[in-house]
Amino acid sequence: MICIDNADAYFKSHPMGANWAEYSAEQRTNAIEYAKRELSRALGRPMKEDEPQYAYGDMVRDEYAVYEQALYVLLRDCQPKATGVVMPSAEPDEAQPTAHTMANGKDHFAAEALRWLGGSVRVETVLG
Repeated sequence: MICIDNADAYFKSHPMGANWAEYSAEQRTNAIEYAKRELSRALGRPMKEDEPQYAYGDMVRDEYAVYEQALYVLLRDCQPKATGVVMPSAEPDEAQPTAHTMANGKDHFAAEALRWLGGSVRVETVLG
């Protein structure tokens, strides 16, 4: 399941774990939801919420891709524990189509997120 508790566990032994912990729980939760929406839109499919437990050697994991993208979004767009500012929004804005696809959004998606999605993801989504 893709959630803050599992993200916190993921980042516990991660080299960027201290960066993740600098953000409030609300910021981390919002970033996870935002990253899930962004990746889902770019891939043209929902993120897998029911993956089996991680086994050593797993190379493709939607949940870890979401966590990496969430951290990337926080580092790029947010101030840690900023007073009164909780970005990104947890609310989906379907009227705002994503301008980024996996093919054209190289700088929009975290390299680690792309690796967890299989490394050579080449998906384009056209939203009208």
